[in-house]
Amino acid sequence: MNSVVLRRRLAYISAIVLLLVPLYFMGRPAIREDDGSVTTQGGVLSQIRDEYDLSQGDLGEIDPASESMRLATLGLRGVAASILWQKAEGYKKEQYWDRMSATLQQIAVLQPHFVNVWDFQSHNLAYNVSHEFDDYRQRYQWVKRGIDYLLRGGKFNKNNTFMPYQTGWIFGNKIGMADEKKQFRELYREDDNFHDEVRTKSGLNLAQADGLGPDRRPDNWLSGVLWYDKAYDMVGQGARPCKSTMMFYRQGPQWMMKYADGLQSEGILDVAAKVAWGRAGSSWGEFGDRRIKTSFGTEMNLRQVDSANERYQILLDEFKEFCGSTYDDLYQASFDSLTEDEQQAWLTKDIDRTFDQVLMAEDVGYRLTIPPDLVARQLPSDKRIEGIKLAKDLKAAKELITHIEIYRNQINYSYWEARCEAEQEDAAVTARTSMYEAEQLLDRGELNAAIEKYEIAWANWEKLFNKHPSMMVDDSADGVLAAIEEYRKTIDGDLPEDFELEKFLEFRELYDSALADPAMMSIIADWPQRYPGRNFLDEMLRKTAVINMMDTPVIELDTMPVDAGPPIPMASSDTESAAPIAETETETEADGNSSSDDSSNDDSSNDETSEAGDGSGVDKAAEVGAADSAAGGDSTESSTAGDEAESPSSEAQPDKPAETSAESSETPAESPEVPAESPEEPAKPAESPTGTSGLPVASPVSGDAPRPGK
Repeated sequence: MNSVVLRRRLAYISAIVLLLVPLYFMGRPAIREDDGSVTTQGGVLSQIRDEYDLSQGDLGEIDPASESMRLATLGLRGVAASILWQKAEGYKKEQYWDRMSATLQQIAVLQPHFVNVWDFQSHNLAYNVSHEFDDYRQRYQWVKRGIDYLLRGGKFNKNNTFMPYQTGWIFGNKIGMADEKKQFRELYREDDNFHDEVRTKSGLNLAQADGLGPDRRPDNWLSGVLWYDKAYDMVGQGARPCKSTMMFYRQGPQWMMKYADGLQSEGILDVAAKVAWGRAGSSWGEFGDRRIKTSFGTEMNLRQVDSANERYQILLDEFKEFCGSTYDDLYQASFDSLTEDEQQAWLTKDIDRTFDQVLMAEDVGYRLTIPPDLVARQLPSDKRIEGIKLAKDLKAAKELITHIEIYRNQINYSYWEARCEAEQEDAAVTARTSMYEAEQLLDRGELNAAIEKYEIAWANWEKLFNKHPSMMVDDSADGVLAAIEEYRKTIDGDLPEDFELEKFLEFRELYDSALADPAMMSIIADWPQRYPGRNFLDEMLRKTAVINMMDTPVIELDTMPVDAGPPIPMASSDTESAAPIAETETETEADGNSSSDDSSNDDSSNDETSEAGDGSGVDKAAEVGAADSAAGGDSTESSTAGDEAESPSSEAQPDKPAETSAESSETPAESPEVPAESPEEPAKPAESPTGTSGLPVASPVSGDAPRPGK
């Protein structure tokens, strides 16, 4: 029996030993270089783990004498990682930078597929740690360490688009927007060793033609664009975007604009800047044509707004024609329920509306928007099914326009599209170049030459602002305002009467005071397309002047007492008597009766006002009345409580006869004309600004008509 058991045990041991041989060749790890490249292929299992990114890390890179190694080999990888995270934060607070870097390397080995590790610690190195150093060269070295940390994480997360996306962000944002951006950008251009290192570790050539600036050296903004392009290519191969579709694809074109703006800030204002803005505009247009998945469960592109509006208009015309009088009757009933002011606000073109009319028209738009399905249900039975189908298509077209508008507004698409176009104008190049040269001449003390350059710049800025008004509210306009102030100091006096940018200064005063007309500011980016040939500044200032005239109160000086103080507001009485008071009543009697008669109390407010103005007592009212009579006023010698013509506040009394009010108002304010209604038939709504039959046919995105669906 014992021999049988012994033979069985020997057989088991022999089988185990024999199986170890194929298991070793199947599972042996690959031999890698420091950059992650494989020099010797591993076994089958190792190759499968590498192919599907199943390996959790290379334990051979952990310090064998450390506590982390003991915990990791015992299956306590999470505990070891938590301890290392605490150590890294402690080293950071104590400013032990070398120890912190070594600890981060250990964390990366234990958690290679945890993307937040690479994100947090790379940001920590590039932004937080670099800030602790005074020398910008040392700061730049730590920025490079943060980038290198992301490059190491890329080999463990080959199908995660976040790694190249975040790398592109640091290349652009940290190097190109830090306080030391001028020094950082120069160091990066000349850092050939770092360019080669990035190429070795990631395979991305930063010195390719698309990544070179005007000096044929790598530019940090263009390097960031190359990393974004790599992330976009990964999505094309099946990877998922690390952010929402629109925000994911927006960043590359935005970095192209930052590149062009960076060239201008460094004094490169000629053809190179113009070409850079052209590249940025092309990239922004490609982004606008890209299909974007929305949170509404649909797909769209941002530049299809015009085609969406055209399709909506066609469907609306078909629906109105199909429904006939049913639609018109419902709309007429809704329009007739509006007040005259609401009708006037609705029929006024959007750029001509006052602020109150803008708010009123938006509310009216909702009330005049008749649901298509409601109209379809009221059609005759033989047309109802087809009407419901048309109503469904019309509703879908309207929703598409609304969705496009929402997404365009999130990233201010219209403004950046107009900005790229404006910066390519010859006037923009001349304006910026002349202003830059004027500043250089001022530094050298050549005042007359600087003034001449400034005047050339003003003329070109005036052309550019008229053609592209959206540039009057961005950073470019702020630079122009600063240059105008320098120009004023240079000429040592006020600006000339024929100053080219006088209207621009008036507009900026309105804009900075939040008094710019909201109706026109809402379409400032789309102005060249919607109103070609019309001057934005002229329209804005004209409308502002009209609004100010309408809002200015009319003060009738002829009816103001000479020595009277400001009128005291009086509460209206519920028991006010409309009967006139006897003209023979004296001032003393009127003042005595004011405590018992509400009507006398209201009508004698001029006496109380006179007393409040100089505090001379009741007899002062008689002096005021005498002074008014001497000045040619309309008052009688006996200042009775019923004599309302002398009190400036008496014109607003509700029980005053119409004849008295007309006589006391010599310069009444003109009210806007309201279309008269015929007593025989109700007023018929006029044609809408861009449609027929008074219908809100324009889309919420473009057109002159209000936007009921917004």
